[in-house]
Amino acid sequence: MLKSLVIAIGLVAIVQGIVRFAPLPRQRLTAQPGPFEPGVHPMRGGLKVVRPLSDLPPGAFDRLLEIAAATPRTVRIGTGTAPAAFVTRSRLWGFPDIAVIWQDGENLHLHSHLVFGQGDMGVNAARVGRWLERLERGEG
Repeated sequence: MLKSLVIAIGLVAIVQGIVRFAPLPRQRLTAQPGPFEPGVHPMRGGLKVVRPLSDLPPGAFDRLLEIAAATPRTVRIGTGTAPAAFVTRSRLWGFPDIAVIWQDGENLHLHSHLVFGQGDMGVNAARVGRWLERLERGEG
């Protein structure tokens, strides 16, 4: 019984170490995937939101970056402005989610997705929804 418990604890520690310390997929920190038309586009493991800049408050891109950076357990990766990448880790296990934010001439794009697994249980959609609500309320 004790041996099984020690093995189980060891396996949990290994999995958590992999999740917390595995390198992030670099190409996903700069990817700017479609769709490109305005709307909310659910995707496997996350979502893509495209909002016309004309529907958003002035300075929306910079304010959204501030809102994302102020999110608990969130770190900005790199210093460039286009695209801007953020990694938010879950509280218990430290699972990373990547959010990439950029703007083109007409639209603000936000692609938020998980790194490990198949489904995110709506976590990315909820986080992005909170970010956009704060943006629309003029918070920063």
